[in-house]
Amino acid sequence: MRDADKYWAMQNLKRSDLQTEGLNLETLMEALFYRDEFLSIASHELKTPLTTMRLHTQVFKRYSTKDQSLPYSKDKVDRLVNQIDAQTSRLIKLVEDMLDISRIRSGQLCMTKDDFNVSDLLHDVVLKFSLNQINRISLKVDTNIFLWGDCERVAQVFHNIINNALKFSKDLPIEVTLIKKKTKISFSVKDQGHGISQENQKRIFHRFQRGISASEVSGLGLGLYIAREIVESHNGKISVKSCPEKGSTFTVDFISKDLL
Repeated sequence: MRDADKYWAMQNLKRSDLQTEGLNLETLMEALFYRDEFLSIASHELKTPLTTMRLHTQVFKRYSTKDQSLPYSKDKVDRLVNQIDAQTSRLIKLVEDMLDISRIRSGQLCMTKDDFNVSDLLHDVVLKFSLNQINRISLKVDTNIFLWGDCERVAQVFHNIINNALKFSKDLPIEVTLIKKKTKISFSVKDQGHGISQENQKRIFHRFQRGISASEVSGLGLGLYIAREIVESHNGKISVKSCPEKGSTFTVDFISKDLL
């Protein structure tokens, strides 16, 4: 039987047939729904930066083929180039997230662990945000906290959670804290966004899940799932406390290096 014939034969199975084959109709339908939703969101997220980049490059190409100088000031050209660079970075991040999902599913999300200064790491992560975003971040970090783990992956966790807080709280400030307690290292980010309902709090750490509608904030709904996988691979725990319209606090707890 051809692949197409197999596909349509499956589509025509009745509920009893699915149960006989050991399949659950609701589970299959839910999987198909999330697949279609992901493809829709991913297509939109990839198309947006590509469209911006194409428009900017067409401007440069139009004038280069006419052997004419661009009718823009240096500042304008710099802004266009910076926008292209930002959109390229956005595309790379989207692709990296999708690759990480594939690695996680195949059990190939490798960790290269070593002893590193997590206090310095958090400062470095914050400095990579734009000046406007940094001005919204209230940072409280205990000095010289060390962690045994994968420095790059932990930085990815910090970036994902801080970036989410900045996106969901719009122009309001956020609080980022890193402290060492007796038994653990605790990283937390508190925002003043819309908040997350109790129902959504249970699912936002799963693949393709989001706290609010995709039409309100961009993203594939992968960041928190990837963050959870990385944290758990370090024997840590990630959690959230939130109330609708009162903001959210995301917390990551690692075991202190002294106890390992």
